[in-house]
Amino acid sequence: MVDRANILEESNSLSADSIWNTTEIRRKAHNWNQFRDARLISDREAQLLSKFSKEPQTSQGAFASEDPTAFCQAFLTALKGISSDEPTQYLVTTLDELMKESKDIAKLFKPMAGTTLDPVQTVSALLTRGDELVVARACNVVVHLLGAGVEASAETVRFLFDFVRRESANESKRSKFCFVAIIGVLQGLLRDSKRRTSFYDDKGLQFLLPIIKTQSGNIQLVYQACHCVWLLSFSPDLKPKLADLQLAAVLTHALKLVQKEKVIRMILGALVNLIEEGDMKVILSVCGAHKLLENMKQRTWADEDIVSDMNLLLERVSENVERRSNFDEYCKEVLSGELEWTPMHRSQAFWEKNAVKFEDKDAQVLKVLVEIIKPGGRNESKAVSIALHDIGEFVKAHPTGKAIITRLNAKPYIMQQLTSADPDVNKEALMCVQKLMVH
Repeated sequence: MVDRANILEESNSLSADSIWNTTEIRRKAHNWNQFRDARLISDREAQLLSKFSKEPQTSQGAFASEDPTAFCQAFLTALKGISSDEPTQYLVTTLDELMKESKDIAKLFKPMAGTTLDPVQTVSALLTRGDELVVARACNVVVHLLGAGVEASAETVRFLFDFVRRESANESKRSKFCFVAIIGVLQGLLRDSKRRTSFYDDKGLQFLLPIIKTQSGNIQLVYQACHCVWLLSFSPDLKPKLADLQLAAVLTHALKLVQKEKVIRMILGALVNLIEEGDMKVILSVCGAHKLLENMKQRTWADEDIVSDMNLLLERVSENVERRSNFDEYCKEVLSGELEWTPMHRSQAFWEKNAVKFEDKDAQVLKVLVEIIKPGGRNESKAVSIALHDIGEFVKAHPTGKAIITRLNAKPYIMQQLTSADPDVNKEALMCVQKLMVH
């Protein structure tokens, strides 16, 4: 059985030495006295760093433990004062490797929290450097420190959350190994239950779902995002909020595509935590989870957690399996994000019968349609065309449809799609505007 307490360490395992240059960086000698002469570090700190670097790597951990205060002070002062890339690479690489070898090394830094050499704050400051290797190693060290229980101030936590969100918006500018390390910081932050609510309230789920949905070619990133959802699913105050159509649809869709057991374990674990919340059993039925779980049972699984979680979910979902209505099928299609011109989109009877159901679950399906038509999104033109069509049909069929769509701030997006370069999108946007004007 997999020990889920070790999930974070598993997700942050380092890649090949060819990427990280670990051996070369740790063997390179540095003249620490020059930084003493520049008054960036003290004479005592220069002596300690010189002596430490001459120690065999196998005994460096023991050396650090002999005088932990001096060791921590020397490394943190050097990281804070030295701006040169190569010495910084040595310092942060060494810390990362030592902390990876022994969790006790990270614990040595606990007494320094809240001082002028606050460990998490000092290492977090390195995340603004231009050197990707320094940034990635610093991310790993931050995770080690948080995992060891080193306190981080509210200001530093906010900086880290903002850093992850900002970097995710510019993912293409980062190397894969660096971006994986950046998302690792989010995993480290969410291990503390007190931080989960503020992350969710700051629309954190909307940040995670696109990663799960669009990064199918990068299994490590999908795994990390699913792990974050799994962590959120343990918070009692968040469970009712997480038991919704959008999350269930994204997770079940990922289950269909992903083969890696570690990702599947995270998804099933999150769903188990949420299965008794609200209408989650019905929601999973609507998302096609029953058939999916039945198919998954035919596979041979090495992980016992997957088998037990799968059996539990199948038992619970089976309790709610019933013949799905057209509207259930419609919800499943919309929430998957893969819209097709199926008959119900153009069926007048469908809209007349089901228009009022679009208000269910806080108008979740409508919100997804609005999200699809946002200009600049990653949705295909066909999906945007169908979503525009369906919003227009909803306005036409629902007594207060126009008011609801206005409340959801959809009108500016509809107007912007009038200038779309795609003729089908342009056509559906125009028809949608006409329906808004008439009804």
